[in-house]
Amino acid sequence: MLRLNFRSLTGDAPTLMLASCLRVNADGTLRGSDNCVVAQSIEGCWRVSGRLHRDLDCEGPVLLRLNPGAHMTPVYFGPFTKLRTVGALMYGDDRCLDVTVPGRSRSENVCSGELTLIWHGAKNAQN
Repeated sequence: MLRLNFRSLTGDAPTLMLASCLRVNADGTLRGSDNCVVAQSIEGCWRVSGRLHRDLDCEGPVLLRLNPGAHMTPVYFGPFTKLRTVGALMYGDDRCLDVTVPGRSRSENVCSGELTLIWHGAKNAQN
């Protein structure tokens, strides 16, 4: 399972959760495998359970799938031991992947597709 750690803005305890798969949509929603909204990107922060968080860390092993849009081939990165967001960018094992998290940037030059974090721990795991 993926272990997610949303770091608080106010110094409160972080919000922790487990998931096998998470998808970040172009509208800035972070959704679980059941399509339920887990978090929402609002003004550069993640809103989780009514609290704002600056960034998230994800401990894996985790595979990152970037789906740029309809009729385009997905691009895979990883697997990584750890993924994290810093602002609107995604980092894998402390290396900038030059991938913008959908819904986290107001720039018009940013891909409006989906970004999926997939647990890569089980042999032949499928999403």
